[in-house]
Amino acid sequence: MTLNNFIEGLKTLQPYYKDGDDYHIGAEHDQFYAYETDSPLTPEDVKKMLDLGWFQPDQDEDAAYDPEEGWSAFT
Repeated sequence: MTLNNFIEGLKTLQPYYKDGDDYHIGAEHDQFYAYETDSPLTPEDVKKMLDLGWFQPDQDEDAAYDPEEGWSAFT
């Protein structure tokens, strides 16, 4: 994933968290995680996240967006 796509994904998710200073992220090896958002993303932002290369790790590739799941990106 490019740095621009990574940063743009974080900027897209940020407004969906109530408290921007809380712990909403994690990382393990080469995978970065943004945990479940406080409010669901709009369909436009879901498409944007997918186009940027982000994905929901616990969802099948063909599954619909699940607002109860977080997002992930490989670094």
